[in-house]
Amino acid sequence: MDRQLDELLFALMQNMTIAVSGEKLARDLEVSHSTLVRWVEKLRAAGVEIRGEMFTGYRLTRLPDVMLPQLIRPRLRTQFLGKNLVHFFSVDSTNAFAARLLNHGRKVADGTVIIAESQTAGKGRRGRSWHSAQEHGLYFSMVLRPKVPPGFAPLFTLGTAVALHNAIERHAGVQVDIKWPNDLLVDGKKVCGILAEMQAEFDRVNSLVIGVGVNINHAEFPADIAGIATSLRIASGRPQSRIEILLEFLEEFEELLSKFERSGPAAIIDSWTEHSSFANGRQLQINDGFRVITGVTRGLNPFGALRLETVDGKIEEVYSGDVVSWS
Repeated sequence: MDRQLDELLFALMQNMTIAVSGEKLARDLEVSHSTLVRWVEKLRAAGVEIRGEMFTGYRLTRLPDVMLPQLIRPRLRTQFLGKNLVHFFSVDSTNAFAARLLNHGRKVADGTVIIAESQTAGKGRRGRSWHSAQEHGLYFSMVLRPKVPPGFAPLFTLGTAVALHNAIERHAGVQVDIKWPNDLLVDGKKVCGILAEMQAEFDRVNSLVIGVGVNINHAEFPADIAGIATSLRIASGRPQSRIEILLEFLEEFEELLSKFERSGPAAIIDSWTEHSSFANGRQLQINDGFRVITGVTRGLNPFGALRLETVDGKIEEVYSGDVVSWS
């Protein structure tokens, strides 16, 4: 259904200055007039402002900020990332949808990108939710099929953070820090989260789903997260283009994956270390689910684990956990 809604919205966007008759729209889209009316109502329910004019047809009253595949595909500069695009006006979670496709044996191409305008159950790490306001954020998941052992999977999360860092700094004009393991910070507040979920066998990764949520044009946040979250609009003082940031990210990430294939883990480790103030010399407390580890960061190991030097001089390598405090 969302694909048909995309086609209808794109047709209306191409005729922004005039009203398009329902008969013409139905004919061009090869559907009945009653079906067209239902689609218009679904777009309205999704927040698209469509005016129905007597005897003349339908007209958009405001150009919506929608991540239409028809607007993205012609501008893709990648070889495989995003070539297969799936778009939703609303979905429970892009990661959950990707998992359902994979679990039901659907053939999902490497580099498939699933985009949503809003999520009703956006997923964060450790079962947390992600605030997914319509038209304000960039919410997407990538399905990857890397030919690597499972131990290398964390590198792809780090690489995602690096590519997002570069894309955001270039287009939003704000300074971005990468907080281990997978958050992006602006002015010390969270602007982006990354969630990776893997299906693997003992010696190889079958699929890796990487979900991304970026706060882009939020003007405010719910009270429970207002003190720890920010958006690119708040930080930069101006609205930002979700499509531009997505396009730049996909190109950056594909280039980084290519470097990884040629040069190995160092391509990602070095880039992450360069862009993260958490890589070296930061005093952290990390809860790995079993204990709280306190130490000073000493870079990453070749698999992406954070190396912490504890007070007794011992090096602890932490693969996952929550940073509960830092200085």
